Amino acid sequence: MQIASFAPWTAALAIATSALLAGCREPETTAPPAVPVVEVATATPSTQSRTLRLTGRTIAYRSAQVRARVQGIVHKRAYTEGEDVKAGQLLFRIDPAQLNVELASAEAEHAQAAAAAEAATDIARRSKQLVDDHSVSMQQYRKDFFAEKQARAMEQLALAKVRSARLQLDYATVTSPIAGRARKALVSEGSMVGQDEGTLLTNVEQIDPIYVEFAQPGSDYLALRKAHLAHPDDATVQAVSIVLSDGSRYSLCGTLDFSDSALDPQTDTVALRAVFNNPDHLLLPGMYVQVELERANPNKGILIPQQALGRAEKGAYVMVVRDGIAHQVYVQADHLETRQWRVDSGLSGGERVILGGSALKDGQPVQIKEAAEPAAISQR
Repeated sequence: MQIASFAPWTAALAIATSALLAGCREPETTAPPAVPVVEVATATPSTQSRTLRLTGRTIAYRSAQVRARVQGIVHKRAYTEGEDVKAGQLLFRIDPAQLNVELASAEAEHAQAAAAAEAATDIARRSKQLVDDHSVSMQQYRKDFFAEKQARAMEQLALAKVRSARLQLDYATVTSPIAGRARKALVSEGSMVGQDEGTLLTNVEQIDPIYVEFAQPGSDYLALRKAHLAHPDDATVQAVSIVLSDGSRYSLCGTLDFSDSALDPQTDTVALRAVFNNPDHLLLPGMYVQVELERANPNKGILIPQQALGRAEKGAYVMVVRDGIAHQVYVQADHLETRQWRVDSGLSGGERVILGGSALKDGQPVQIKEAAEPAAISQR
């Protein structure tokens, strides 16, 4: 009976002891997030000359469409396709038979009108004498006077028809409007031309000199324009060279000839044109070339590895490490140089930029791991 009386007290003591031990345990804590290890490289100033390479296309210095301005049958092609022609040189001859007939008819009509005008003049002269003698009325004289005026007008109209017929006959002889290279004939002998509209016969293009058209980013154009205004007599500011499709460099340098008056908002570029001498006709219209020109302030760019540049809605950016914290810095980087991005604004050189840091957030702590050699980085 004594043993049984101590059982409830023993159970209560065990429960209290368990609760006390549970209260003495340390609370569980969440482990802090791991600080990412990043690879960095140092932004270095460019030591190369700042040459900008852009894609361009050659176009003819002058181009003329040779069209038939009179209806008829092509009688003869008088030039060799692909050869140079002079201004005024005969290219095509349209059969003039019908045009000669129309000219003869116009000349006969003019002769008839001239005879009628002479007769009307003689009548008006006699009427003037008779009215002075009071032999005819003033009304009759005025009638003869205006008949003469009408006859003279008809004579002038007939003369205009003669001139028009002669002009149409001249149009049967189709000549080159400019000096240049005549391209392939678009019609052959026996073709009917000019029936509904001026039929295109061929094209003549002047290709010496020749134009190269290209587009330059707005920021580069602004620097180029400022350099030109600061040094208007410096020919190097306007100098342009081109690299052909086979990789060879064209032997002659060109000069900037034209710049558009507006920036294209879709591409943020300005249309430019350069002119090149082309004495050997090596350059032909329609060829794609690489245009090279020296940028203004050539040695102020900063080079960073390609992996360091990210792009967001606001523009290009890099992640820069300062005191173990990643900072997002927006930059202007539009061109590659020696397989590295050239930064024109946003960096001053010496910054430690993170490679592949697009997943990081601005202000995020990081641990630094130095990158490999710059050459190895740029080739990844």
